[in-house]
Amino acid sequence: MRWRIVSWITVQATRLSGVLIRKREVPYEFDAFSKMPSGSLGLTYYETLKTAKLSFQPNLIRHDLKHILLGYSMDMRDELKIHAFLIGNKSYNPLAIAYLFLCLLIVPEMIPSLKQDYLRGKKTPPIRKINLNDWLFTSLSDCRTELNISSK
Repeated sequence: MRWRIVSWITVQATRLSGVLIRKREVPYEFDAFSKMPSGSLGLTYYETLKTAKLSFQPNLIRHDLKHILLGYSMDMRDELKIHAFLIGNKSYNPLAIAYLFLCLLIVPEMIPSLKQDYLRGKKTPPIRKINLNDWLFTSLSDCRTELNISSK
């Protein structure tokens, strides 16, 4: 029951983020990602959304690409983990912080795991200013190596 509540909060926070985030330039239509090189960040993004049966949300591409780059799935537990990572990585989004805090009130057993993700974020060079659109055609492993992204 608690994870259902977290799921509901996540859906609401995602909707709110989609509304609050200013219109971002979308470099490609969703189907164009399917034509990117095998193993690339862009194709992996496409395949991940298709496999998870998630809809393409242009305003949230940057966040979803971070999921792929950092190796976090798109499930509820990893949504909490990526937010802990990003806070550790000095990405201080007030909505994300409030979302994470509220969810942790509901599922406090996640705190030890999230601490590891927070510390991983602290050790990783800041990714908030990286334009991930510039990396879409690059292999995911090369992206991680060149951007100094440690594995989970």
